[in-house]
Amino acid sequence: MDIHERLQYLRKQLKLTTRAFGASINMSGGAITNMEKGQRNITDRTVKDICREYNVNPDWLMYGKEPMYMDVLEDLDINDDVRHLARQFTQLSEKDRELVKNMVDSLCEKIERKTADREENK
Repeated sequence: MDIHERLQYLRKQLKLTTRAFGASINMSGGAITNMEKGQRNITDRTVKDICREYNVNPDWLMYGKEPMYMDVLEDLDINDDVRHLARQFTQLSEKDRELVKNMVDSLCEKIERKTADREENK
């Protein structure tokens, strides 16, 4: 797969039309179509814009080197357990994510109530 094919693959993975994808990086849909077909060069500026907007690894877009996306969790100041949970969470279906969010919200409410009760009993 060359850079033009990877561009098209990325856009389709994101479920975007050429027009919507182009608009997100200040280009026309026609320009994106021409790049995907190899009829227009993909400039360094365009690569940077795509990578910034969609968190894509520039080495993947330009050369096909994995991973496709940058690991934003590596840049965060969080411990390994939180990083692991975040990665696991992203693998869940939308329905399961909603379930987990509701469980966490419920747990936080219980903790807040217990903390408030302790403060009242002091």
